[in-house]
Amino acid sequence: MLMPRNKSIAGTHAGAQMFCDIVRPLLIPKSPQSILVAGCGNGSEALHIRVDLDVQVTGVDVNLAAEGGVGADLDRFELLQGSVLDLPYPDNSFDFVFYHHVIEHVTDPAKSLDELARVLMPDGLIYVGTPNRHRVVGYIGSHTATTYQKLKWNAADYRARLRNRFRNEFGAHAGFSEKELSALLSRRFVDIQFVTSDYLRFKYGDRLPRPVMDALCAQPFLEVAAPSIYAVARKSQ
Repeated sequence: MLMPRNKSIAGTHAGAQMFCDIVRPLLIPKSPQSILVAGCGNGSEALHIRVDLDVQVTGVDVNLAAEGGVGADLDRFELLQGSVLDLPYPDNSFDFVFYHHVIEHVTDPAKSLDELARVLMPDGLIYVGTPNRHRVVGYIGSHTATTYQKLKWNAADYRARLRNRFRNEFGAHAGFSEKELSALLSRRFVDIQFVTSDYLRFKYGDRLPRPVMDALCAQPFLEVAAPSIYAVARKSQ
């Protein structure tokens, strides 16, 4: 898998940059192509993708919180309020979908993937990121959180585990295991490839010695070492 080039944004929009570097070789020059950022939050990741790839980007979020008219002066860029469970677009509307740390928050993850597959072009690519439900420690990459907040959130995770309630539907920020996410994706997508180790090397490679990073990214340790998991897949025909 292609490694992201721009490490200057590793602490802020690493997922968006990873997506850009995966998608860039797939873009057809001078051909109108479009990207859906599903669950775009304040629109900053959608804006990063639009500026980096210079294609049509649409961001949708059920609680749209665009700050100060993010990207208002850009063409081929729009942010709309809407749900990933009921997108206001016809079938086959987008070439690529960026679905980053959103699926763990929706009430029906399988339905959200059905809806994203519906609006994705045949053979279109989806990028999904979500917390790793088998992680030992989480939230280490959250650049806006304090150390105290990260410790507090991890403690809450372990309390939920002890009560056997460490699942999204019980209100925990659990995410999915690789096996669980693969099962969800395989209903509508093919060529599923997990790029978790690539993401970890990009985001944390400069902070850890090479032998340590190699150990973290090796199976089976990666299954519990990765705070989150990342996958790309194509819409089945």
